[in-house]
Amino acid sequence: MARRLPGARRARAVRDIEAGLKMLTTGLRRLARDVNTLRLITPKDAAKRRPVTRTLRLQGRYMGLIRTLPLRKKQQVMALRAEKGVEHAIRMARELKAS
Repeated sequence: MARRLPGARRARAVRDIEAGLKMLTTGLRRLARDVNTLRLITPKDAAKRRPVTRTLRLQGRYMGLIRTLPLRKKQQVMALRAEKGVEHAIRMARELKAS
């Protein structure tokens, strides 16, 4: 036969169970919200992303390299880009970054 808990221990056990249920309920609500958010993102939405073109990739490389250069070197690279194009500017920026 099961032993009965004294009054204070029983009350504490009930409070612990209630707190656990409250935490579980909160967690389930958050999980349900996240699942509903995931459902809103369909494969159709993912297909609407803009494809990464060669031009866009070159622009990203150029921006990433030029961002770290000091002002004078940056001006040299920008002048070369205006004159000869982004590929030459990327090469020059890599050289300047190495030196």
